[in-house]
Amino acid sequence: MVLVVGLNGSPRHPGNTEILLNEALKGTGKDAKIVRFDLAFMDVAPCQACEDCFKDGECVLTDEMGKLYDLLEKADVIIVASPIYFSGMSAQTKCVVDRCQALWVRRHLLKLNRRPGVGGIILAAAQPQAKFDNALSELRAFLIGIGVRPTGSITVGGLERRGAVSERPEALSQAFSLGQELVRSFNSPGP
Repeated sequence: MVLVVGLNGSPRHPGNTEILLNEALKGTGKDAKIVRFDLAFMDVAPCQACEDCFKDGECVLTDEMGKLYDLLEKADVIIVASPIYFSGMSAQTKCVVDRCQALWVRRHLLKLNRRPGVGGIILAAAQPQAKFDNALSELRAFLIGIGVRPTGSITVGGLERRGAVSERPEALSQAFSLGQELVRSFNSPGP
C-alpha cells in the first residue's frame, strides 16, 4: 500500500486548490492510504530561525507540525497544493515549508537517509496569465530538501471564482493524471 500525503495550502474551503488536490488524491488509486492536511486550519507557528534543529533534526516548537513531520518522513508520495498569491505560494504553505528546515537538517547536515519517495506540486491562480515559476522553484527545492524526488506538477490559471475549476474538465483530468503518475513513478523508481 502506498502512503500518500496531501498538503492543501489554501485557506478557501472548498476552493479550487482543494478541488484539484482531491482529484490528484483520487488518481493515486483505491489501494493508496491517503492522509490530507488542510494547512490553513492547523496550529503551525512560523519557523523562529533558532537553529536548534541543527543539533538533531528536531524542531523545538510544539504544535501540530509534529504530525506533519512524522507523515512527511513516512510518505511514499507527497502532493503539495497551493494557490498563487503575488506569484508565490500561500502563507500557510510557506509556513510549513519553512518549518521543514528540521527535515532538511536530517538529510543534508546529519546525513540521515529517508526511504525513497516522490512528490508532486499543484498550483492554482486567479489570473489567466499567472506566474508560477517562483512557487514551482521553491516547492521543488522543498521536496528535494526533505529527500523526496519531484516528479510532476500542474499549474492552472484563470480560477478567480470559487469552484471555477469544476467547470474545467481538462484541469481536473490533469490533476487526476498527476496522482496516477506519482504512484506509477514511486512503484517503478528510475535511476
